[in-house]
Amino acid sequence: MTYFQYHLIFIVPVLLVLAGLTLRRRGPLAGAFTPRDSWVRAGLWLMPLVAFVYTTPWDNYLVFRQVWTYPPERVLARIGYVPVEEYAFFILQSIIGGLFLFWLLRRSGVTPDVAARPALVRWGGAAFFMGLAFVGALCLRQEGTLYLGLILAWAMPVLAGQWAFGGDLVLGRARLYWAAVLLPTVYLWLTDAYAIHQGIWHISERYTLGLKVGPLPLEEMLFFLVTNLLVVTGLLLFTHPQSLERLGRARPYLNPWLGFAALYLLLKIPVPLWPAGFPLLGTLSTVSLFLAALSFAASRLGWSRAALLAVLGVGVGWGVEFLGSQSGWPFGRYSYAGAPAPTLAGVPLLVPLGWFALTVVTTVLAGGRSWLAGLLLVAWDIGLEPLMTSRGYWTWTDARPLWAGAPLQNFLGWWAVGTLLSETFKRLAPGLLVRQAGLDIRFVYLAEAAFLAGGLLLFGLPGAALLTLLGMGALAGFAWRRP
Repeated sequence: MTYFQYHLIFIVPVLLVLAGLTLRRRGPLAGAFTPRDSWVRAGLWLMPLVAFVYTTPWDNYLVFRQVWTYPPERVLARIGYVPVEEYAFFILQSIIGGLFLFWLLRRSGVTPDVAARPALVRWGGAAFFMGLAFVGALCLRQEGTLYLGLILAWAMPVLAGQWAFGGDLVLGRARLYWAAVLLPTVYLWLTDAYAIHQGIWHISERYTLGLKVGPLPLEEMLFFLVTNLLVVTGLLLFTHPQSLERLGRARPYLNPWLGFAALYLLLKIPVPLWPAGFPLLGTLSTVSLFLAALSFAASRLGWSRAALLAVLGVGVGWGVEFLGSQSGWPFGRYSYAGAPAPTLAGVPLLVPLGWFALTVVTTVLAGGRSWLAGLLLVAWDIGLEPLMTSRGYWTWTDARPLWAGAPLQNFLGWWAVGTLLSETFKRLAPGLLVRQAGLDIRFVYLAEAAFLAGGLLLFGLPGAALLTLLGMGALAGFAWRRP
């Protein structure tokens, strides 16, 4: 059997049956859940597009690493590393998942609801999925857990975001939700097991745990479970009436800086899948963080004053780093020789950009207490030192190392420079500290703590990850509770 024949036997008939049931329906596409057929149709066609865009790079990487392999005689053609039938598969799976969900909604006649204790469901679920994402990052370090790690690192951050937005909405109809997820999952498990048995595709034992149910590896079972979770959760959130209400309530607080902050976070997600791309992704992520801080400052102060702070922060950041790398003052003896591009007179560009961005973040988080902003920056550097030295951004040659090659002088220097820069920001732009309704840039510090700890775990530094998470978390908690 070829991959194309697999589609003709197992996928296309299911799609045709569900399409026929949809065309012969009476009433709205999603039944009593929502009467807005145009919105439901938009979700049904948008989901395969999102799946295609998000899955294509990941799928190509898996086939490139030979986690999945396809005998040439079983496929029609390839685009990149992936057979054309595989691209069709994750598009067709998304459509089938959507049609089946809407059939269940029509048949059950349920109306939208919200789960009890919504805050706990949303943020507890988001924390759970992010924890699994960090587990996935750890799994990427070993060959035998590579496939498991790739699934978790790829899917769990998205599920965490979905759950943070509306986990209480999808669990408002928990029985229907799990039926929409599990029934297609079990069907695809059975067809996948048959395809593996027939040799249509092969899952490498080198990159899996070796745990199987018949011919089906545990990782394959997890893959189909999480892909159906992504599809069903996404479509339920897209069509739930309260999702639009939540977006409407949030609209007054949606500023450009939030878009840049989201991009800063999204650019960190591919790092576990592409460790060799850390210099590029790190630079792009820091540029996005810089733009987020600049836009945030502009929303409070106007563009001219925000630009002044940016020039000052980047200039001071570059100046002290250039001076420090040349003279050993104020941080100790280190060198940027061999640092990945792009650099500015030998200093990696992301370093001065980071000085400005994190000084804005810590100044706001510290509520204008410059000494505390300095401590928050020191806690950040405690995580940066082992990570960035391991990636070759700088090298310490100081005779009195205290942590990751850096001497005590480095952390005192960070505190002094950070405190003075924060105090200058506060005096030049007191409007930066005016609290407004909605989300502000303080949350970036917490996100940086989580992702920095995750990066340290990924690159084999669990002790540094724990210390970073505890240090940044404790200081952030103190600053947050004592504004």
